[in-house]
Amino acid sequence: MRKIRKLRAAATLAATLFFLKGECARAQAPAEPVAPPAQTATASLPFEEKTTGAAAPAPLDADWRVSASYGQASAPRSQGFAERGSFAVARDFDLGSLFSLGIEFTPLFVVNQTRVDLTGRPREVAWAAAVSPVLAWTYLPRASRFGVRLEGGVGIFWGFSPIPAEGSRFNFLGEVAGLVLVRAGRDRLFSAGIRRAHISNLGLAGPDNPGLSFYSGVVGVSWPAR
Repeated sequence: MRKIRKLRAAATLAATLFFLKGECARAQAPAEPVAPPAQTATASLPFEEKTTGAAAPAPLDADWRVSASYGQASAPRSQGFAERGSFAVARDFDLGSLFSLGIEFTPLFVVNQTRVDLTGRPREVAWAAAVSPVLAWTYLPRASRFGVRLEGGVGIFWGFSPIPAEGSRFNFLGEVAGLVLVRAGRDRLFSAGIRRAHISNLGLAGPDNPGLSFYSGVVGVSWPAR
């Protein structure tokens, strides 16, 4: 009986020592690195991408412009119902404070005029070209698709025949315009509005200075220089 008790005590001691040995080994083992919590997709995105709304397009620096215009004489009876059509290319330079100064070249300026100096008042088509500095004020809010532009300029006008018919080939061209601007993408602007033009030699090319004045519709597109 005493022998059995000794065997039981020895077995219990052995089991206890085995358990303590395992616990010691586990305590001495290096701790496993804890993985950092997974970041959400929005946490790694830049601030601009977190916003729910689309970012507003940047203001446009519309350096190049092309435009087309058509209109009729502002005093149609005295000026024989003259008509004009033109195509122009311009380059703008930013002056700050919403102002810009540009050079506008009009390689095609067509006038369908009446020969009021001849009996029977026949009509004829006259061709001309012009170049003008243009001062403009443009208001186009950053977050808006629409804006306005007011512009005006006085330049040199040369006709391949006298314009008006009883006038001279050399003239001055004065123009003012009001335009509505519409964004088309991030770097395009469409424009439409009204332009008034006056052609006159100011009496510098002879005693006669009949002049012609037009009210015209004008459309155009502009984009930044690359």
